[in-house]
Amino acid sequence: MKTAFPWSGIALAVIFFLALGFRPASALTTSSAIEGNPELPDSVMKVIQKACLDCHGADGNSMAKMHLNIAKWNTYNAKKQAGKASDISKEVSKSAMPPDKWRKNNPDNVPSQADVDLLKNWASALNK
Repeated sequence: MKTAFPWSGIALAVIFFLALGFRPASALTTSSAIEGNPELPDSVMKVIQKACLDCHGADGNSMAKMHLNIAKWNTYNAKKQAGKASDISKEVSKSAMPPDKWRKNNPDNVPSQADVDLLKNWASALNK
């Protein structure tokens, strides 16, 4: 009686998880979160890169990514993108995001009023 190759089960499990979209964190780098994002204008992406990706990027905080994961932006439908954009705008407008501790540690990356206005206009345009 011939036995199956011992690694075949492991190989099938790896293929299964990859097919479902499970990838190690190293496979989803920050750069992959920003490449090929036609839905995010360059000007908006610059603000997000500087002020959001530390926590909301592929290598970011798991709690933060539960609310917004920029690496998954392209998987969101237009309605969800509009809702997320509105949430981003609201949180940044009231200075709830980025959080105070992050702001203290990254003063050069805190969104300016021009950045906040840009995010508001972008969110408004998506929600029309």
